Amino acid sequence: MKKIIFAIIAILFISLFAYFNQDRTKVYVKINSSESLQSSYTYLNNKLIKIVSPKQTINYTLDEFNRRISKTINNNLIEQYVWLEDNKLLAILDDKQNIKQQYLYKNQNNSLPYAMIQGTQTFYFIYNKMKSLKVVVDKNKQVVKVLKYDENGKIILDNNPNLPVAIGYAGGLYDKDSKLLHFKEGIYNPSLAKWLTKINDHDIIQNLKQLNATKENDVYQCNATLDVYYHSYLCSGKQCGGLYANDYMNYLNGTGEIIDNSNYFNKNICTKVEPTYKNSNKHTFARCVNKKIQSRVAKLFDALSYNCHDEVENIIETCSKLALTKGTL
Repeated sequence: MKKIIFAIIAILFISLFAYFNQDRTKVYVKINSSESLQSSYTYLNNKLIKIVSPKQTINYTLDEFNRRISKTINNNLIEQYVWLEDNKLLAILDDKQNIKQQYLYKNQNNSLPYAMIQGTQTFYFIYNKMKSLKVVVDKNKQVVKVLKYDENGKIILDNNPNLPVAIGYAGGLYDKDSKLLHFKEGIYNPSLAKWLTKINDHDIIQNLKQLNATKENDVYQCNATLDVYYHSYLCSGKQCGGLYANDYMNYLNGTGEIIDNSNYFNKNICTKVEPTYKNSNKHTFARCVNKKIQSRVAKLFDALSYNCHDEVENIIETCSKLALTKGTL
C-alpha cells in the first residue's frame, strides 16, 4: 500500500514539475518569407530574430526567456527593452541605456499598461473592447494621440506619429520599424492579416473579434487546454476571466488570482450559460459575473479542493442567487 501511495505522489510531483516548467511561449513558424512585402524572416527556437527587406535589415537579440532585449537596424543599435514577468514591457531604452519610455501597470494582474512616462510627462491610455490602444491623453486629459485600425489591425490613422507608443492593436506590442505586432502568443503581421508565428491553434485576433460580437447580457463558460492544464473560465460583458494559482510553490492549499482570458474566447470551446434559477434576472446575472471575473487576488487556490472549475461553479451559483427576483427561488 505504501508503495502505491508513494508512486501516486511521485507521479503527481512529476506532473506538476512538467506543468510549471513547460515553455508556454512556444510558437510555430507559419511563413518564412512574404512575396507581397518582399521580406524574409529568420527564426531561432521559433522566435523572430531577423527581418530582411529591400530597405533595411532588422535584428533582435533575445534573453534566456526568449524576450527581445535589443533591436538593431542595419547594424545600428536602436533600442533596448526591459521586461516584467509574463512578457509585460516595463521600459524602452535608447542605445546608451537611457530610458525613453516607461510603462505603468495598475497591479501585477493587469496585462496592459494604463500609462506611459516619457521624459517629464505622463500619458494615459484608453483602449477599446478589442484591447487596442485607441486614445492617449496627457495629465490634463487633453487628447494627444488618436489611433484607428482596419479590420485586420493595420494602422490607418495616427494623428501624432511623433509620440510613438509600443502598445497597439489587440494589446500587441507594436514595432513601428517592422510594422509587426508582438504577442506572448506569437507574432502577427496586420498588413498581411497573417500570423508569422502562433501558439498552438489559438488565433487571439479572431477570438477577440468573436468575443466583441457577443451581447452584453451573454454569459459563456469556456473549457480548454490552454497549455497542458485543462482550464475553465467565464466570459461576460465582452471580457473573460478565470482562476489561476498565484503561488506555484503552494499549488495545494495556496492562493490564486483571476487572470484575463479574453484572448481565448472561442465558440468552439465556450458555451452560453443561463442563470441556475429561472426567476433570475439575466441582466443582473451577467453584470454580477462580469464583476466577479475582473482581475483580482482570490482567497484560496487548491488544485484538489478549490480550483478554476470550482470558482466557475461558485460564481454561477452566487450570481444566480443575487439576480433572483426578490422573494423567489
